[in-house]
Amino acid sequence: MTMGDGGRRSSWSPDDVHGRSARMLVERLFVLMRTLAVHGPSHPVSVQIAQAVADGISGVDLPFTIQFVRQAVFENHALVMFEPGGFLRSLRVASALAAIGVHQVEVDSVPAVDDLILLGCELASGRGTALQIQGMQLRAILGGGTGTAGETVEPARFAAVMLLRALMDAEHIHGNRGGAWPWSRGAAILRRLERASDADTATTTRFLGVAPGEFTVPRRAVQATALALAAMRLVGLDASTRRIGAHATLAVALAGLRPRGGEEFPVAATWALEQLRATLSTGRLKIDPHRLRTCALVHDAAFRPEARSRWHPVARLMELVYEHEVLRCPPDASFDLDAVDLLSAIAPRAFVQDDPGWLQALVEVVGRWAPGLRVTLEDGETGVLLGGQSARPLVFTGAAVKVGRATPSLPGIKE
Repeated sequence: MTMGDGGRRSSWSPDDVHGRSARMLVERLFVLMRTLAVHGPSHPVSVQIAQAVADGISGVDLPFTIQFVRQAVFENHALVMFEPGGFLRSLRVASALAAIGVHQVEVDSVPAVDDLILLGCELASGRGTALQIQGMQLRAILGGGTGTAGETVEPARFAAVMLLRALMDAEHIHGNRGGAWPWSRGAAILRRLERASDADTATTTRFLGVAPGEFTVPRRAVQATALALAAMRLVGLDASTRRIGAHATLAVALAGLRPRGGEEFPVAATWALEQLRATLSTGRLKIDPHRLRTCALVHDAAFRPEARSRWHPVARLMELVYEHEVLRCPPDASFDLDAVDLLSAIAPRAFVQDDPGWLQALVEVVGRWAPGLRVTLEDGETGVLLGGQSARPLVFTGAAVKVGRATPSLPGIKE
């Protein structure tokens, strides 16, 4: 859950605009079927929970339709985002509905409490058939099965959700740039990136680079932070140092990046330091060590550019991933660079040649076969690389997803 500086959840989220009905129904149906499994249909608590479902339906705009299709939930045919716990509960509800042959729920009026109790009993039993309920139509969708028992969260999907949540928080910070740095929101972004990496490292380091859409400043700042975290983890830095380096990277990137290109790194670090230091003199008897060390790291990057050899090593990584995202959207071009182009463009830079260790780590993190590259299979067919192991790549050719029998080659390049 995203927390603002005052400890309250921010209301700035697409979740508050879309999917409210779906999240309400999923949460309350989950509680209802769990309650009925324990207490049975006649217990006062069961009746109370069923009434809560009815009250929830009466509190949203009617009618609405919810579809449960292959580990995803759609409200009126638009994808609904959940926080991780809510996503897991949506899988449980989808699995229970699928057991009675239901993938779509249409609600046009508030059902009777007794009917909701009957539905909850069917879901709790794990067997049976779809009921006929006044105000609620339960239907099947051809090929709409979840594909799993719904007991675990698909790692890549969970990582993507965490990244999108981090991006929403970064967009909020960017929209209020210029004031004091929101430490709590910055820390929330780091936690989401860490959880995404724990679930699926490849998705975390590559998703924002290949996903469709514009490369906005917040998107590039989150990508720079994710790359810095992955590189620090690769070389074995401790968790505290990784979080300090990532927090500093995020602040500098959001301060210095522009829609095309960005400011010089020392300038971006200076601007970020002003924001970070604005919250250190607030009458606290003791300054939080994480904040103090983050400010010290950014200060090193801002005011010692002439002595890079004496920089903290993480400051050099910050500059590398920052320049990586500056180059992604060249100010004198209308196109964006992909993963391989970026590594090729940044390698000749003087500060990289002086200390190539972090570039080597970044190459290992990104990988030669980054998803999104156009490749040629052994049968001569070209397509877009989706992932997979280096010897068995998954390539989307436009008509199908194929598994290659050997490492693919880039079009026009011979091994």
